[in-house]
Amino acid sequence: MKVLMMAGAFPPAPCGGAEKQCLAQSLALAARGHKVTVVTEWLNRRHLREEMQGGVRILRFGFLLPLFSAALKFDQILERRRGRIPGKKPESSPWRPSCEQPVPRWIRWVQWWQEWGFIAEVAWAVRTRRLQADVVHVNSSEWIAGFAHWVAEKLHAPAVCKEACGEVLRWPDRKDVPWLSRWEKRRIQCAYIAITPHIRHELEKAGIPGHRIFDVPNGVALPEAVARPAENALAVYGGNFHQGAGFKGFDVLLKAWGLAHREEPAMKLQLYGEGDSRVWQAMAKEEGAAESVAFPGSVPDLIPVFATAGFLVLPSRVEGLSNVLLEAQSAGLPAIVSDIPGNRSVVADGVNGLVVPVGDAPALAEAMVRLHRSPELRARMGKAARETIEARFSISAVAEQLEAAYRRLPSA
Repeated sequence: MKVLMMAGAFPPAPCGGAEKQCLAQSLALAARGHKVTVVTEWLNRRHLREEMQGGVRILRFGFLLPLFSAALKFDQILERRRGRIPGKKPESSPWRPSCEQPVPRWIRWVQWWQEWGFIAEVAWAVRTRRLQADVVHVNSSEWIAGFAHWVAEKLHAPAVCKEACGEVLRWPDRKDVPWLSRWEKRRIQCAYIAITPHIRHELEKAGIPGHRIFDVPNGVALPEAVARPAENALAVYGGNFHQGAGFKGFDVLLKAWGLAHREEPAMKLQLYGEGDSRVWQAMAKEEGAAESVAFPGSVPDLIPVFATAGFLVLPSRVEGLSNVLLEAQSAGLPAIVSDIPGNRSVVADGVNGLVVPVGDAPALAEAMVRLHRSPELRARMGKAARETIEARFSISAVAEQLEAAYRRLPSA
């Protein structure tokens, strides 16, 4: 089967969970004998326009990238001359749950042309038959889903869109993409993959017919190296600092950590992820726990980190189905998570982790202290965590479910 994957970004470009899942699924499908091509945006001139990764063909489009890159560099120079941190939004309350970053109007105009270049170049590849597919699988339900539907129509293939956000079919107020109204209408015509039962329910509420929704979770490879939570009490977090407190709940985590640290001064926390963490380092200091919190930055693979940790902490306010959560559990690490549907689809309270109310810092602190004090509890929950992933979320099982979904897609 010829599978055409579409994603706005793709490794090694900076990516979120959806894009990393696209890579994992593409590799798993290729390993099962399918011909997989990934179409993505050319986001960095140092990245090859065409390459192979693990049997997956990667094509990067967007010939106007140099224009956009030059505009971003020019904007950063202007910001520095004004004495500002590029990309940082001035705000009176740095802890507020916000992840929105202002974008100058002229940058939006330049980005409009960059997206036009991506659309035009992909359209030409379709017209010249450089792209062929039996199924088009897009990994975001925003504007690119509508464009993917157009691509699928021209290739006489069905289109399926993965919805990974609990707030389904989000449509941000963007003015930097050409023909937005066209893509908004088209994306509703795709079939959809729901990664959790909650997302299926929300898609049906939004008007997507049930027969066009397929239930396939995110998947993860099972690592050989497993954690030893009975021997380690280190708390770890993994996420994207660009997404801010509104999504990831950094404010709740650090408030809770201050409470927990006062009760158990020996506790240690490490927060891994891309983006500027300085505001959260300042909050840890304000909570009196700066010496017990480390921000190592981004690492290519968290599995070695999990192997030396005691438990994962994930206090998100918004989450689809966290790759970090799946990876930690696959390594045999128990997790403390917020009570949101995506987390509950993986963690059963008291079995493979602990579930606390969203935004409840005292409850989160109590859960962290509880796991810190009990090596036996960490060991039991860690063993259950690994078993949960083996049974339901291994990438090989997910690839099989994707194959089944592709075969059941409505004809183009």
